[in-house]
Amino acid sequence: MHSLNFNFGFIMSNVNCSSIMNDYSIEPVVDSELYEVEEIRHLYDLFDVISVHKIQNPLLWGLYTLRKNEMEINNKNIIVNEWLLYHVTATKNVQSIAENNLDWRFTSRCRYGKGVCFSYCPLYANRYASCAQGSTSAVDYDENIMDILINMGFPREAVKRALFYTYNQGLECAIKWLMDHITDSNFAEPFVPSRHNFNSEISIERAFIICRVLVQNIKDVSVNYHLNVIPNIFDTAKSTNGMVYVKFNDYEFYPQYIVYYREHNLSQYSDPYSCNFNYNYCVDQ
Repeated sequence: MHSLNFNFGFIMSNVNCSSIMNDYSIEPVVDSELYEVEEIRHLYDLFDVISVHKIQNPLLWGLYTLRKNEMEINNKNIIVNEWLLYHVTATKNVQSIAENNLDWRFTSRCRYGKGVCFSYCPLYANRYASCAQGSTSAVDYDENIMDILINMGFPREAVKRALFYTYNQGLECAIKWLMDHITDSNFAEPFVPSRHNFNSEISIERAFIICRVLVQNIKDVSVNYHLNVIPNIFDTAKSTNGMVYVKFNDYEFYPQYIVYYREHNLSQYSDPYSCNFNYNYCVDQ
């Protein structure tokens, strides 16, 4: 179930992999596209959106398109739907996803089978990704930037704060944060990252990956931690509550947008089951 049927050997022998394997980019989304894509607009209403980017990966896009064509040919009686769905991940995973796609092999929780989980409801995707990520007390700091800033004379604990609150986005951002906060009373005090800051807003940044997802033949699935894959006649598992879609085949999803965000008070307590968003069919890139 986790492998594709078409001849990858033939395809890859006719593709210059060395020239395109890593030929991908992550670009800021233009304002007009922010307005046009409803799945992005929803997030501004529900979360503290930091930034939005678009993934351009010709290799992944080509494999996704091939898979879509294969599904249409193999079963001409059922329409292949193409939906934009949400997946939430830690920011440290974003670069790998942009380059290599989401990978069911890294799935650790298997409530509905060992696959990649998506939801049409961002509140639901965020809540259950939060449960999976566990403690946020361990933070990966950029050691190179940390060494530079400490050698410049900034206290180590202040540098930790700067890297944490600027999300390891670079030396310039960290220096600006340090200069803006150098008079803070706790500037050099021991820093312990917390999921909640003083006004109960979540200070850990995460990322929505908004994906194009191919859905043709769905099987409803109850919670079953022993389930690995669904029968071959189906390509998608759907939870009985209708909130989760699980994909088991490579290249039946394409990561299109990255939305870096934090929760705010509203999103922490909003009911995911109140989502009334409709599936949106994708438009061309």
